[in-house]
Amino acid sequence: MRRFSVAASLLLLAAAICASQAPVDNSGQTADSAKDFVQRFYDWYVPQARKTQAEPAWGAALKYKRDAFSSALFQALKEDSEAQAKVSDDIVGLDFDPFLNTQDPCDRYEVGAVNPQERGYRVDIYGVCSGKRKARPDVVAQLARQGDSWAFTNFLYPSIHTDLLATLRTLREERQKPSR
Repeated sequence: MRRFSVAASLLLLAAAICASQAPVDNSGQTADSAKDFVQRFYDWYVPQARKTQAEPAWGAALKYKRDAFSSALFQALKEDSEAQAKVSDDIVGLDFDPFLNTQDPCDRYEVGAVNPQERGYRVDIYGVCSGKRKARPDVVAQLARQGDSWAFTNFLYPSIHTDLLATLRTLREERQKPSR
C-alpha cells in the first residue's frame, strides 16, 4: 500500500509540473490561443498590406478588425489617421506599416515565440521573404485579454528600439508644435 501511495504522489507531482509548463493567464487562456489569434490576424492582414491601394492597409484593419485592438491603441491609430487625412502635401503621420514594421511587406509573416508578460503575452513575428524566414523578428506584438478574446495593445520594433505607441505619441507632439 505504501508503494502505491508513493507512486500516486509522484504521478500527481509530474502532472502538476507538466501543467505548469503551459503558460495560462488568469482567464485560463493559454499561449496557444494568443499565438493563434496573432497568426489569424496576420494571415488576414498581409494580403491587405501587399495590395496597391490609396489607403494604408492598417486603415482597413481599424475598419474591419476593430476588436483586434485595445481601446488605447485603436484611438491612437485613429487619431494619427485622421491627422494625416487633413494634410495632402506632407506626411504628418505614420509613414510605414505599423503592424509589419516596414514599407515593403514580405510574402507572409509567421508567429514565433510567445512569451508571457504580466497581463498577456509578447509574440514574435517574422517576415518570410522569397521563402526565407528572417533571423530576427520584424515586430513583437503585445497582447492582453479584452472580453473573451485577445487584443493588440502595442507593437514593439526591436531593430529600432521603440514601439508603436511611443511613435504615435511623438508624431502627435510634433503635430501640436506651432509651425515656423
